[in-house]
Parts: sequence; C-alpha cells; structure tokens
Amino acid sequence: MIVRPRILLLATVSSVLLFSGCLGFWVRTPGEIEEIQTDQDAMAVELAQLSEAVAENESLLRGLQAQSGSRTADLVERLATLADELDLALARMGSAGTIVQQDTMVGPGAQLVFDESYRQFQQGSFGIAADGFGELVETYPASALADDAMYYMAISWEEMGQSLRAIEDLVALHYLYPGSEWAPGALFRAADIYGAHSAEGDRDRLIELLLELYPGSDEAALAREMYPAEQVGQE
Repeated sequence: MIVRPRILLLATVSSVLLFSGCLGFWVRTPGEIEEIQTDQDAMAVELAQLSEAVAENESLLRGLQAQSGSRTADLVERLATLADELDLALARMGSAGTIVQQDTMVGPGAQLVFDESYRQFQQGSFGIAADGFGELVETYPASALADDAMYYMAISWEEMGQSLRAIEDLVALHYLYPGSEWAPGALFRAADIYGAHSAEGDRDRLIELLLELYPGSDEAALAREMYPAEQVGQE
C-alpha cells in the first residue's frame, strides 16, 4: 500500500505531539470542558446580577432626585415645554368657543362632592381631595362650584409636589372659566410656581397675561409690586 507523503507527515507530527504532551494544550478532556462551561455560566449570572443592581441604583437615584425636588436644567426645560404645549392646546380650545358657561345654581350632587372633597383637603388628604374635585369638574362642569373645585384641585397637586399638574389645572381654569373670581389668582399662582422652579420666562409670560386681562384685580396689584415692569417685559 502506498502512503502519500503528506498524510504520513501529519500522522508523524500528531504522534509526536500526543506523546510529548503538547497536544494537550489544545485538546480538553470532557471534564475540563464541563468545568469551563460551568465557570462561564457563573460569570454570566454574576454579570446579569450586576446589570440589575446598576439599573436599580439608577432608578433609586432618579426617585431620590424627584423626591428632593431636584431643579436641574433638564427638568425645568421639560416643565416649560409641557406647559407651553398645554397653553397652546387650551388657547385653541378657547378660540373654538369651549369656554364653559356656569350655572348660577350649585346643584345638590355637586355640593355633596365639593363638601366631602374640601373636608379631605382641610385634613391634608390631598390625593383624595384632588380626585374628588376632579370628579366634580368632570361630572358637573357647568356647576357654580366647578371653578372652585378646579382651583382647589390644583392646590392639592401643588401640596403633593406635583407642580406640573398644578400648573395645568390653574391655566386650564383661566381658559375654561375666564370670568371666575379664581381666574386672576390661578394665573398668579401658576406664575409663582414657575418662578419657584427657575422658569422665569414662563412666569413673566403669565404675569403679563394677568396684567392684561385682569388689570384691576388684587393679584395684578400684587404682581406690579413684586415684579417691576422691566422684569416682565412691560413698557
């Protein structure tokens, strides 16, 4: 039988490596392979746990920042942007004739909801109060108490640290019930919240609106005292 030189050479090299122990450098026994796989699986589990821990820490940090009232530039920018979008939407609603005409009568149902919500408000249960006031506005939008409920709902949000929702309801009150006795105070309160969050531009915009629409109100007089003309863009 004729053996090709190349095959003979490969067989010779393999024999030398096997007997010299060099082939063991590349060849692993089944036990060694299983051990390596076990180590890799353990490392994968540890990496997954580490990733989860990092994610939890990031979530915890965001929660702590929110609870501590973090006023970073990014949060202020988002607050202003969302509120601007709300203003635009409500302005369009107002131009479309969606101003609510309130009844002179309160109505027993609205009175009952308002009284219970206001009781919760006085007791400091602002979440329950906000829900109750919101129910009144949604169920009885034309009630004589609807604007009152909307104002106290906004204050409830503010008391719970939810500034954006407070601004939304305060500005909405102005657009939906422009003739309400609460409208000037709602604009002033919304402007004050903006100022507390270092959003002076949005604060000044609402102050200008207050001075333009309700120049004879007590809130307008207070605004002139607190914010001189040159600070709010007045001539």
